[in-house]
Amino acid sequence: MKNNIFSRRAIVAAGIACLLLPLNSCDNEIEVTPYSYFTTANFFSSVDEATMATLGVYESMSSMDSYGWNISLIFDADTDIVQMSGEGADDWRTIAHYQGISQTIALYNSWSKLYEGIDRANVVIEKIPQMSLYGNGTPNQKEQLNRLIGEAKFLRGFYYSELVRLWGDVPFKTKSSQSGDNLKGALVDRKEIYTQIIKDMQEAALVLPESTPTDERINKWAAKSMLARVALFAGGYSLNTDGTMKRPENYKDYYKIAQQQINDVMAQNPYKLNPSYAKVFKNQCQHVLEPTENIFQVAFYNPSGNIGNASWVGNFNGPTTANGFYPSNIARCLVPKPFYNSFDPADQRRDFSIATYSINALGNKVPLLTSRQDESWTVAKWSREYQTNATAERVYTHINWVVMRYSDLLLMQAEVENELNEGPNSIAYDAVNQVRRRGFGADIQGSRIAIDIKTKGTGYTSAPNVLIQITGGGGSDASAAVVTLASGGIGTIAMLRSGDGYTSVPTVTITSVDGKGSGATATARLIAKPTEAEINLKSGLSKADFLKALQKERAMELSGEGIRRADLIRWGILSDKIIETNAAVKLIRSNYFYPSINNFVTGKHELYPYPQNETDVNKNIVRQNPNY
Repeated sequence: MKNNIFSRRAIVAAGIACLLLPLNSCDNEIEVTPYSYFTTANFFSSVDEATMATLGVYESMSSMDSYGWNISLIFDADTDIVQMSGEGADDWRTIAHYQGISQTIALYNSWSKLYEGIDRANVVIEKIPQMSLYGNGTPNQKEQLNRLIGEAKFLRGFYYSELVRLWGDVPFKTKSSQSGDNLKGALVDRKEIYTQIIKDMQEAALVLPESTPTDERINKWAAKSMLARVALFAGGYSLNTDGTMKRPENYKDYYKIAQQQINDVMAQNPYKLNPSYAKVFKNQCQHVLEPTENIFQVAFYNPSGNIGNASWVGNFNGPTTANGFYPSNIARCLVPKPFYNSFDPADQRRDFSIATYSINALGNKVPLLTSRQDESWTVAKWSREYQTNATAERVYTHINWVVMRYSDLLLMQAEVENELNEGPNSIAYDAVNQVRRRGFGADIQGSRIAIDIKTKGTGYTSAPNVLIQITGGGGSDASAAVVTLASGGIGTIAMLRSGDGYTSVPTVTITSVDGKGSGATATARLIAKPTEAEINLKSGLSKADFLKALQKERAMELSGEGIRRADLIRWGILSDKIIETNAAVKLIRSNYFYPSINNFVTGKHELYPYPQNETDVNKNIVRQNPNY
């Protein structure tokens, strides 16, 4: 189980860290007024207090306004692989459907939360070197304090990288807020900010521990991995003030930075892929820390079950679930059918990542395969069926948000090698094929299964009330359901998940939950695994074709994990993918729900507008982002 960095003690520490910062009003002239007896002058007197203040820097991530909802779930839609459900005035819908404006409060909330974390980091970076222990403490105390500075520098860089990713040029400050300061910073060019971000993360990596973490705190290899991602964004396309998408002329210099960081990490080999793709997310749902798979993650924990330091992961973004056997799920993150169709049917990631079903009050899966039900397919990785379903997690969960997994790093390595070598080399192929082999279950003993109806039975009156149970065989996750009835018998069934790890044929039992109907029988059969040649990416690809294959691979591997929209923007193809997806869904039906095609404006929606709550006060922000 995870060793929560947000225990009761840490939550108190975060509150103290807040008190180290000035109160700012978005409605009135900003004034910096110290308050409370907790001040930076009398607080940083021990390693324990410095640690508490540093945990306060982490705490800014653990909020609905940051990675518990907004940045992780809402800001990643709408794309070619995920979109928000329905239309309306809710911020989570208007932002996702490219209707957000400067007055949209959720944008301001996230902006403020990121700057809160930055200011907290600035306090830590400044105050620890002023502590007497920093110069006169024991070697162990000095090592711990240097680690805390490293953590604060990494987090400051990370928060700024998110601000730049979402808003482009932003106010930039590396000094904590003090009484009398002018806090109305002008916009600073993102290139200058990236220079400091890279410096912060490089310096952080020098003092962070190399050991495998036992909690959610950052270590050396995670800092280097995240720096590689930052470098790819710095070298990628972004929306400029003239409304055009450009990448820096020296973009390959950033790719070289990424390559060096990745090579440093790979040389130490601190990470490995869990052989089971499904187990990665089951572990997340069960709060099992897996630091060899999950490189950097945000901690969530609130023992009272309330909103503070908790998330909506597994509630907002899971299959539609009726309250009963499991807690209900509101299921807002939809998956367009063309994305489902893009998978190889043997790719186990498809049926684990995408729910083509809902879950009823009895805990049974109900297929969504008729009429327009394919428009209500959802993200499935954090389903209620995998969660603890503890009382404190029935609404807000304690599921950590994983910012980067090892497979992400492998795919970045493949991308960097392809770019810098003007085509894929053996390193690039090996990296992407490691991810594909895991996705196809190549390293798991056993196979997927299929089910065939042998006897249709009689007297059945409702397909959802006919339950197909699969037991034994040594595997897991296989699921099938009746789709249609024919003359009181079973007409068609569908495999909702083919599962994995079956070493023998499981037993299939068909029952009627309402007592109406009997006699139907079915048998399972093992499905032969694809060969290595069938799994691996086609050899001999050009640079452009390898990049396209990699872009697709990142979609299949990382779907619903908060990175797709950002990837499409840095590749300069967000608009292309929205147009392409719209064309694909319209081939399914002319009125397929995909509102982004009517809202998205190229040269505008690659960035968010500066929040009006901010610009009303800070008159040094003299322009808005393009076309707002």
